[in-house]
Amino acid sequence: MARYKVIPTKTNLMKLKRNLSFAQEGYELLEQKRQILVVELMGLIDRAVDAQEKAEKALEEAYRALQNAILAMGRQRVAQVAPAVTIEAKLTLNMRRIMGVNIPKVSVEIKDKSPYYSLGETSFWVDETVTRFRDILQDLATLAELRISLMRLAQEVKKTMRRVNALDKIAIPDHRESIKYIEDTLEENERETFATLKIIKERLKQRKG
Repeated sequence: MARYKVIPTKTNLMKLKRNLSFAQEGYELLEQKRQILVVELMGLIDRAVDAQEKAEKALEEAYRALQNAILAMGRQRVAQVAPAVTIEAKLTLNMRRIMGVNIPKVSVEIKDKSPYYSLGETSFWVDETVTRFRDILQDLATLAELRISLMRLAQEVKKTMRRVNALDKIAIPDHRESIKYIEDTLEENERETFATLKIIKERLKQRKG
């Protein structure tokens, strides 16, 4: 039985065949898009894992340097020195597109107005702490960029897969079944018409005879 309730006419048959052709082309294009997105996604996953490990290691080293600075100078003295650190970070956000998906590109411009204080009055670990926390800004920007990219690509892959499955499992089989239903019905009607015409022809012959 046809999935679509259509009148079995040649016009509807031609229309369904066109729709089936469009659905098949759409399926092929979406499947290609899905494959490209999955490749991009897998590459981003590897990069994101590396960036996560790098950022965690950098943060661990930065906090270790801060702890050493506190041990060397005391928490109160470190707190007094901290406001003198003047580092400005300017984030720039650009976009690139992958198969219609906007992927962010984050960059950080750092303006370091050192020296911040008299070097003779502070521990080496204060300088080390400032340097490590300053350098980690770009790592964190890269990690944020990759995480957002992963989220957007994963959402697009999921949406594309739903469309691919809808065409492959529902739309295309439904069109094929409806086309077969109309073709079978038209063929049956033609046989009935031919048989009817044959009977009429025979009766006409009999009357003439």
